[in-house]
Amino acid sequence: MDYNKDFAILDDSCTVKESLHVMIQSKVRLIVIKKGNRFVGICDSYQLLLQADKPEQTLVYHTDFMLTEEQELNTISVRDVSYVLIVNEKGDVIGWIDQKTLEIHDLKQTYSEDLREITTDLEAIVDSIYDEVLVVDGHGKIIRVSNRSTLNLWGINPQTVIGENILDLEEKGWFKPSVTRKVIEQRKKVSIVQHNRFGRKILAVGNPVFNQQNELERIVIASRDITAVKKLEEELEEAKTLKEKYRKEIDILKKVHQGNRKQIIYQSEQMKNLMFEVEMVARVESTVTIYGESGVGKELIAHAIHQLSPRAEKPFIKINCGSIPENLLESELFGYEKGAFTGALSHGKKGLFELANEGTLFLDEIGEMPLNLQVKLLRAIQEREILKIGASKPIPINIRIITATNKNLEEMTAAGTFREDLFYRIHVIPLFIPPLRERVEDIEPLVYHFLEYYNEKFLTKKHFSEDAMEMMKAYQWPGNIRQLQNVMERAMVVTAGQMITANDLVKILEKRKENQNPVEVHTIIPLHEAVLNTEKQLLQLALIKYKTLTKAAEVLEVSQPTISRLYKKLKNEIIK
Repeated sequence: MDYNKDFAILDDSCTVKESLHVMIQSKVRLIVIKKGNRFVGICDSYQLLLQADKPEQTLVYHTDFMLTEEQELNTISVRDVSYVLIVNEKGDVIGWIDQKTLEIHDLKQTYSEDLREITTDLEAIVDSIYDEVLVVDGHGKIIRVSNRSTLNLWGINPQTVIGENILDLEEKGWFKPSVTRKVIEQRKKVSIVQHNRFGRKILAVGNPVFNQQNELERIVIASRDITAVKKLEEELEEAKTLKEKYRKEIDILKKVHQGNRKQIIYQSEQMKNLMFEVEMVARVESTVTIYGESGVGKELIAHAIHQLSPRAEKPFIKINCGSIPENLLESELFGYEKGAFTGALSHGKKGLFELANEGTLFLDEIGEMPLNLQVKLLRAIQEREILKIGASKPIPINIRIITATNKNLEEMTAAGTFREDLFYRIHVIPLFIPPLRERVEDIEPLVYHFLEYYNEKFLTKKHFSEDAMEMMKAYQWPGNIRQLQNVMERAMVVTAGQMITANDLVKILEKRKENQNPVEVHTIIPLHEAVLNTEKQLLQLALIKYKTLTKAAEVLEVSQPTISRLYKKLKNEIIK
């Protein structure tokens, strides 16, 4: 097991200032505390930063660690400690591992055993299929052959040619043409009828397998003798049954692995970094303000902070400050005593602050809060108490406050439309959610998530074509995830067939823009960059819909040479 070596050893009398200096100068993430000849504690970078406001005090360290020798490292299981210190035979610390790394190591060992069992099952499944199955690498080298060699499609046991290149066997006349060659050339699934050297007809289906760099890594070839076709229909029915069986098995596996599925769907680096921040801030009680455009999922992030915090079992209360009239917002937030005003309930009413006690209060669209209520909110945050309408005695509260807005509170503060003192109270930890157009990698998993959701909701089995998926990734999504979900639901409802195509999406997206400005700008960028982005989007949409440069030039109302020059300039950036 690999371990970290970025640590420093300090005496237990060291100060916070000295520790910070050592950590910064040595570029380490962990301070190991030694008292005499014994290691007595640890302090990581996060724990040290929490003490940074008291530089002269003695460093406070934690004792939730254990020591282990390097040779015993691979035998360690997850324990109730935050860190494991690795020592050599002399007892000197040579490295460290955190609990998360140990958990991942245990998971890898568990999944390795599961993988061996799955591999055995898959080999049994492949060998039970009527077809002879071969696996070759991206250059045609034979890697694996199923046990269906008794079919004698080659006139020899294929196990004896593992390691040879299947393209060379074509040159020797074993069969013609080669499905492998066609898959390599076309980079897609290919089905052909081959003639082997004994004059028999072989149906060969080649399926390409690509790696994350979109490089051809494997080709899986299934071959079947179709000289006699009397059982063809029966075998096709068997194939359909087998496909349905695999689908059900995959669904079961998905449900098993989705037991702890996160509600926030993402795979982009931006969101991975944001979720790392969420996990960090959830541990502390500081006030958080979440910034982001409408529809990016600010409420989900707020709920995630609550669920990851020590308050997870307590109430999570949310309110949209912009959706409630000003004259009602105060009573909703702070409550009122009986008889406080005309129309008040006879027994009074608890406000959201009181209902959220011990838990989290999420104030969405905080920028919409009237100035007079901002004063009361500031007092509630500072004094940790509220005063109901009509009451004379304040009520103590213990809540965590999370706010969210799609506005620039700093600019509002400068303009006098938002209180400066409140801004600094809620702006302790700002989190910024990037818009969907800046994290294209998240679009595809979101599409599949909503596809699965609406298929289950509407009892359908619809799917997306490749060009439809590319169009979803090319679109700018000014309404972010909320708009994507809306488009997905509409596509599921209005599309007649089982496959949703780019043409279906064009109709939906064009209808949405009928009463809107066709060009939307969401941030200030250089003019030439804006022009280039607009040209790229227009050309991309035209090619998706009309396929040819000639037709694209016609609908964009420019000449053929102009569109050709533009395509040549942008061809590496647009989706063809």
